[in-house]
Amino acid sequence: MNDPSQQPSSELGKLSTIRMDVESPEFWDASALRAEMLRQIDVCHGCRLCLPLCPDFPRLFGHIDDEVDGDVPRLSDQHLADFVDWCYQCKLCFLKCPYTPPHEFMIDIPKLLLRAKAVRAKQQGGATFQDRFLGNTDGNGELFSKIAPLVNAGAKIKPGRIAMEAAVGIHRDRILPKYHRQTFKDWFRQREPVRIDSPVARVALFYTCPVNYNDPEVGQAVVKVLEHNRVEVAIVEERCCGQPQLDGGEMDKALDKMRFNIARVREMLDRGFDVVVPEPTCGMMLKKEYPSFFPAEMEAITPHVFEVSEYLIRMNAAGTLNRDFRQDVGRVAYHMPCHLKYQAIGQRTLELLRLAGSDVIFVDKGCSGMDGTWGMKKQYFDASLKVASGLLRGMREAQPATCVTDCGMSALQITQGTGLAVLHPYQLLERAYGL
Repeated sequence: MNDPSQQPSSELGKLSTIRMDVESPEFWDASALRAEMLRQIDVCHGCRLCLPLCPDFPRLFGHIDDEVDGDVPRLSDQHLADFVDWCYQCKLCFLKCPYTPPHEFMIDIPKLLLRAKAVRAKQQGGATFQDRFLGNTDGNGELFSKIAPLVNAGAKIKPGRIAMEAAVGIHRDRILPKYHRQTFKDWFRQREPVRIDSPVARVALFYTCPVNYNDPEVGQAVVKVLEHNRVEVAIVEERCCGQPQLDGGEMDKALDKMRFNIARVREMLDRGFDVVVPEPTCGMMLKKEYPSFFPAEMEAITPHVFEVSEYLIRMNAAGTLNRDFRQDVGRVAYHMPCHLKYQAIGQRTLELLRLAGSDVIFVDKGCSGMDGTWGMKKQYFDASLKVASGLLRGMREAQPATCVTDCGMSALQITQGTGLAVLHPYQLLERAYGL
């Protein structure tokens, strides 16, 4: 990753993202990383638009103001490590920042801190056991789905949770995702094929780990809603999108998963399918992060990858969306996840819910503070709930209503902080269509 200040100004205008050039020795050089962190932090220090977005920037600016008297280069390695650890990759600072690519300052704090995690893990001989465990979504899902009743029961037993906290650092009070013996992939393969005469579209569902192992009913609802709209549905033979590994600094594992998924997605595109994704983080990875690592490979792929609501709204604009909603689903309180905002596609789920005739309250009161692995960790449990306080207050104030969000981890946080049940938008649409 080259210092943007050393790039010709004619080239800066062509860049729209920070290139995660993992093949470059400079990417892994600790001194080069420190210099780039100080360069970007110095810009942030002089701007501070990001101050109210998360706990990380207030901590950083506190270090700068109180401990180094405003002199950014005097920040210690420990100060920088603290900045890395308190970032939960919500991406809101990127959306707020006026200096992101193609601006000549080339500020992208989330990607910079993902690089820092990778460099640290390499220096230390690998990621921590906590990060390796939380990042092993495929392995954990395969195992835990086979013994789902035992896993789900164990998640409610206090002594077991205390032991889990000691072993892998998941907070004893954190509500855990449930596992299912029949995964979404099992359900899709075992069901009777649905024949659609003259389909209006063909999509391959990148169904995601959380849908496959934890919320298969969400995937089922997506398939039913799409097929009700005369869309032929297949699935992508996928692996985890790689975000959990990036969070833990396991760059090699993340890149292996990306390469596998790129090849499988390309196969479906070659067969004439678009690709749709029901989980915001996984959609963000395919559409926004993969191109940073594999720009040439993703150039022809990204235009054909859509979040499911985005795809349905496109169908509505084309006049092919079935708007025969048969059931009033009542009052709805909707939270738009940060990783959906980062995709910069507009408020497509909100539009879709309102098309269904719902009385929709947009609870736009900040992040859920989860980021999957960050919010699960015992050391950040209280902080994650504090980050989510605005969202939780908004959901409580919106009652009586059905709580809805696109993100399974945000749903867990809402339930954690309010006790309210939460649905995925496509479960609500399934009801609205009378399916």
